[in-house]
Amino acid sequence: MGLINFFRDNTNEFVGAYGDEDKIFLARLTDKIETAEINFEIDAQSNISATEQFAKAIADACAKRGWKTARIGICLREGEATTFQIEFNSVPEKEIPDAVKTWALAHVGKTARYTSMKIGDDIWMETLPASIVDEYFSACKKFSIKLCALTAFPETNSDRAVTPFNRAIFAAEIIQARKQPNILAQQFSAWNFTKISLTAAAIFLLIIAGISAKLSHDYFSAFAQLESAQDFLKSQSEFLSLKENLDADVAEMKRLNNLCANQNVTSENFNLLLKISKVSNQINLRKMKTTGKFLELEGSAETPDAVKNYLSRLKTSTQESVKLENSQIDDDAISFTIRVNLQSP
Repeated sequence: MGLINFFRDNTNEFVGAYGDEDKIFLARLTDKIETAEINFEIDAQSNISATEQFAKAIADACAKRGWKTARIGICLREGEATTFQIEFNSVPEKEIPDAVKTWALAHVGKTARYTSMKIGDDIWMETLPASIVDEYFSACKKFSIKLCALTAFPETNSDRAVTPFNRAIFAAEIIQARKQPNILAQQFSAWNFTKISLTAAAIFLLIIAGISAKLSHDYFSAFAQLESAQDFLKSQSEFLSLKENLDADVAEMKRLNNLCANQNVTSENFNLLLKISKVSNQINLRKMKTTGKFLELEGSAETPDAVKNYLSRLKTSTQESVKLENSQIDDDAISFTIRVNLQSP
């Protein structure tokens, strides 16, 4: 559990908001409850929408009070969401999810976002069109608010008076307890993806380091490990940039293996080939072979300077004994042959 909790986004500050006709009511939950009331009037002449004005007012009010906006819930105004309640015993428990979905689709349409919860002997349901949910989510994101709950105050919640502040507190409690009814339940995650990403990146670097060490002894085995790492990252949508880098490495490994096929290139020389590959900017290597103590590289480039730079970088990155055997212009490209002495001088 200790490791699991490390990856959770454990915050102890939750803010709920409720907008009335001309005011916004805020509630902050920590080890105590704090409330705030601000005046709010929609500016019809503004170039931003009413929902964005609402989100901006919340962000400004929280900033003024030093409240964090990383965990905020919004309680919808009465009538803004479509709501309904039925007796719990009127629907078999296993059929409740399908019943809620059917009800939401019938009232809002195929884009309905919906949620439900059991309160006493009743089932409370609420639904909104996806367009309204997305509008709230985008407006909050614009003003650096992480919206984690979008809910309507259940009228069946008879143990609590229906006041504006109680509606705001209810929205904050939805996030704090990670409970329903929350139309954003599938978008809100308790995981800290920054920690997960950094940990995965560290593991990935360890894998690559281990693979690099293995390459000097058995590059075919290293290639299999690299592909295995690629398969692992393929399922991790949070790490697309890491996957792109890994794909490039795998593609380069495949290209080198194809160049080495049916040629006398030993595993001892494979590290040298990797170095050669890494300095091959603007160079297309088409063939390589070993003859005695020499490695011959055949390729092409678009300009003479590219060949010259490549030859210079080879001498710096591999070893001193590198020689341009010949070069010629072929179909608007320069074909060349370079010989590398595999024995250290």
